[in-house]
Amino acid sequence: MIDPLIVVRGIHLTATALVAGAVFFTYLIAEPAWRRSGGAQALIIRLRSQIAWLRWAALVVAIISGGGWLVVLAAEIADKSVGDVISDKTVWILLTETQFGFVWQLRLVLAALLANICLLGRLAAAQQSDLQGILAVIVAAAFAGALAWAGHGGSTPGRGDLHVAADVLHLIAAAAWLGGLVPLVLLLGQQPPGAHEGWTIFVGHAIRRFSTLGIVSVSVLIVSGLINAWFLVGDTQALIASDYGRCLLLKLAMFGVMVGLAAVNRFGLMPYLQGTAAGLKMDKVTIGRIRRNALVEIALGVAIFGVVAVLGTMPPSAEESLMQMDHHMHSD
Repeated sequence: MIDPLIVVRGIHLTATALVAGAVFFTYLIAEPAWRRSGGAQALIIRLRSQIAWLRWAALVVAIISGGGWLVVLAAEIADKSVGDVISDKTVWILLTETQFGFVWQLRLVLAALLANICLLGRLAAAQQSDLQGILAVIVAAAFAGALAWAGHGGSTPGRGDLHVAADVLHLIAAAAWLGGLVPLVLLLGQQPPGAHEGWTIFVGHAIRRFSTLGIVSVSVLIVSGLINAWFLVGDTQALIASDYGRCLLLKLAMFGVMVGLAAVNRFGLMPYLQGTAAGLKMDKVTIGRIRRNALVEIALGVAIFGVVAVLGTMPPSAEESLMQMDHHMHSD
């Protein structure tokens, strides 16, 4: 039977990435690209509406799954049923007297703040102000990054600040890239009624901006991932011999495939985008291929979040090694 804690963690990680990714995509990709191209107004309004629905749905799921995470974690810690930990106030104790509970409260406040910013923006109807965009991006980044204190990074002894900082950057970069893939697919799925040059220019700008964001995100993911591995894995032997290490290798393999698909889009397909009415037929074929690759990346991204949810419930390889060393010392 699958551990309920893994399920709620996986759902929450995915929903959090979608919320932050949709915000990043709106203000860092779609809006600037539209301002540069003057794309089709009706299609832009429809795209904004779709991304807004995505963001709201993901935010609701993130809040609900966050509550589920709190309750299920309390039940596993106390070794009681969900009903018991609610009735005997174990959940309340976890919420008010632990670091996890404080992070949960902080992220609930951030979710409410982000909801208010987005509600005031009316994404489906009006162009967004620069100030609103900056605030939304900052709050979304904080919402995603604060998860670092609910994982292994928040409990690292000694040089924990470096580990937490790397974890924060890792989570934000993952949200920007993996979470941004869904609104990218929504954008690529829009079909103008005719040969609309403004729309093809807009799509070309958006793809290039997202590709640049992807390169930055992947770079941050690699560097922060190496730092995390240094703290959590220990050595190469632990990476291969431990359950934690093998799960991490699975995550890295899927990440590698995603990077490969992103490279195909960037270097193999993007050069064919002409961004003109005359080249619309070729652009539609190229955009369709980029969209298919992005859909595969989304599937792999969801699988990665599932693996991360599993890793969060397992003792790190470095911790296992220390426990084994301590056991041998005492047995000798």
